[in-house]
Amino acid sequence: MTLGERIYLTWSYGRAQFLVGAVYNIVCTQLLTRGFSYSFYVDAFILKAAVYAITYYLVRQFRGRDAIFFYINLGLSRRKLQLSVLLVDFLVLAILLTTVMLIHG
Repeated sequence: MTLGERIYLTWSYGRAQFLVGAVYNIVCTQLLTRGFSYSFYVDAFILKAAVYAITYYLVRQFRGRDAIFFYINLGLSRRKLQLSVLLVDFLVLAILLTTVMLIHG
């Protein structure tokens, strides 16, 4: 399996979490540009963990029970897919907030 295929499968697995995370990232970036505060940087990550947990719970509840077997049959575990979605989502938030901090700080 190539890297492009893995990226596509990770996107298709975590699409809902990526979209909710993207909206949260944009809102945090906009709030940080309006009033810069170092404490907001930490608060954004704490709230991100809560938003991610709620999103993960809702996606897990409403996803088809047999949908995960598609990824398991391809040799991808649920844990690795979820970890990659989590890491990408937090990394994007860290990059956005650091960029705003460097520009406005």
